[in-house]
Amino acid sequence: MTTQFEFFEGTRTESQTPQVTVRRSGQLVLTPPAVAMLGEDVTHVQVGFNAQSGIIGIRAAVNGAKGRYRLRAQANGSSLVDGRRFLTHHGLRVDKARTFPAEVVGDGIVGFSIPKTGAAAESQSDAPATGATAASKPARTGKRKAIATA
Repeated sequence: MTTQFEFFEGTRTESQTPQVTVRRSGQLVLTPPAVAMLGEDVTHVQVGFNAQSGIIGIRAAVNGAKGRYRLRAQANGSSLVDGRRFLTHHGLRVDKARTFPAEVVGDGIVGFSIPKTGAAAESQSDAPATGATAASKPARTGKRKAIATA
């Protein structure tokens, strides 16, 4: 009778491809293969953005480098970078966690791009890179108030 059971073993899969997940909170999650592309024993990284190509680049940072982020190893083998301030600075956001393929794009730089759609593709400076336009953006609630400028 026990041979007829099919047991659920969870949804977690081990990714063998280099990928970066951008969480809604701004955290960047690198798969073990993506971390391996950065080099051995990397503890800190720098994150950059190429506005022309739309590629976000991550590279190993030397001790004392300005703008470096700690690469935090997770129990599941992936690594986290808190990219919240970086993404906000460049006007990049995602509405939900999204995973993107990563590849070496330069000398020790692991890159990925957040695809642009709709109005964001037409106006990089005004619209977020993920396609959320002012018309589709939900109204803000709470204490923040928009300030009109003349």
